[in-house]
Amino acid sequence: MPATTRSRRNRNKDGSPINVPEVPLASPAGESVLDSKLQDVSVHLNTISAFLESTPNVPRSVVESFHALQSIISVPHKNCEDFLHRRSIVIQGIPELPLSTIPSVRQADVEAKVTEVFDALGVEARPWAVFRMGRWSETKPRLTKVILPSRSQYLTVLGRARSLRDTSKYKHIFIRASLTEEERRKEYDLRREAREKNQSLGHKEYVVYRGKV
Repeated sequence: MPATTRSRRNRNKDGSPINVPEVPLASPAGESVLDSKLQDVSVHLNTISAFLESTPNVPRSVVESFHALQSIISVPHKNCEDFLHRRSIVIQGIPELPLSTIPSVRQADVEAKVTEVFDALGVEARPWAVFRMGRWSETKPRLTKVILPSRSQYLTVLGRARSLRDTSKYKHIFIRASLTEEERRKEYDLRREAREKNQSLGHKEYVVYRGKV
């Protein structure tokens, strides 16, 4: 294909370059491979959509067909995200090896420590994914995210998590469900509401339980 033809097809009708969103290649720190791949699906679909909308002389039927395909792909993509989210927990307080330790040893260490916590809870599970979230810090260990194979294992771990407070070895460990940004905001608002009600009473009576005060 002549270079002049390629140049025209990569420009708008007024001759300006087509603005196509850049696709990030690296995943943020603390993000699992599964999460990264799922987010990449939406990024690539949106990039192609923007290109088709901006490129001249693309038949409208082609653009509409792609949008129909995009909506079909997005449904199972969202379902897959929900599937993993409903099996994800976050563990706070698992000790972390120094940054000078080689990555494979640090990864093996956190996986072994998660297994020890599950043993203390009496839960038999082999997680799909175990990884630290955020940047390494000298002052405190990073949070650990765990994706479990089944919903029943997820519920069992959360149901027994409070029992760790009665042990000397794991009383500093705190386990909660993995929350989206919206869920974290809602949880914060509920806890603030409960705290304000308890302050007005002068004693603790209200708690947050299953998304309600």
